Amino acid sequence: MTGTIPVRRFATIDSTNLEAQRLASAGTRGPLWVLSDEQTGGRGRLGRNWVSAPGNLYASLLLPIAASAAAVPQVSFVTALAVHDTVAAFCGADAARLKWPNDCLLQGAKVSGILCETAEGGQVVIGTGINVAHSPEGLPYRTAHLGRFAPSADVAAVFEVYSKALTERLAQWREGAGFAAIMAAWNERAHGLHQPVQVVQGARTILGRFSGLGSDGALIVTTADGGQETIYAGDVTFTTADP
Repeated sequence: MTGTIPVRRFATIDSTNLEAQRLASAGTRGPLWVLSDEQTGGRGRLGRNWVSAPGNLYASLLLPIAASAAAVPQVSFVTALAVHDTVAAFCGADAARLKWPNDCLLQGAKVSGILCETAEGGQVVIGTGINVAHSPEGLPYRTAHLGRFAPSADVAAVFEVYSKALTERLAQWREGAGFAAIMAAWNERAHGLHQPVQVVQGARTILGRFSGLGSDGALIVTTADGGQETIYAGDVTFTTADP
């Protein structure tokens, strides 16, 4: 991914990810950025609503990809690192951490959302929302926005830093060949490492300590009996590290 990537901008749209999907279905080949000042139907992981009022960054990258089907989910970890790079650039590296599977935390509170999806033509859509001017309230977890800690941050500046960071992290990943380096960087920035953790998988709850990420990106939980659980999906709460 080299050179300047074209950008399509909207004042309002249902979802930048949905627009990127529509473009791919119509035959558009990336790389192409889709940005909007606001979204009326923003989506997060597991189909959750993503509040998308003006003032924050809502961006989706349509990107052709040659990675194997097994490696495509790694894009989520790559993207999370790029978001961390962005938040750290404005607020300092000590203020930003990564919470599995792909949340970036600012001073312990959620500052971003990532939704990566496959698209027509062997492409992926990398959707990212970063709270810049404000953050939603009334959620079951704390939220944060960059402007609280970096008053000079605005959407244009954040997008410039983020788009550059994502390009660099994708180059490091190399369609999966560099995933070990991505995982090493992720572990260095992991929130709650070696702290008590609870993972809820439907009716099942797993308790233990977060021991880091496996080579494939799975969450590793060491249980009280010394065994290890390898987690690929679930709602994760760090019972002492979470606010």
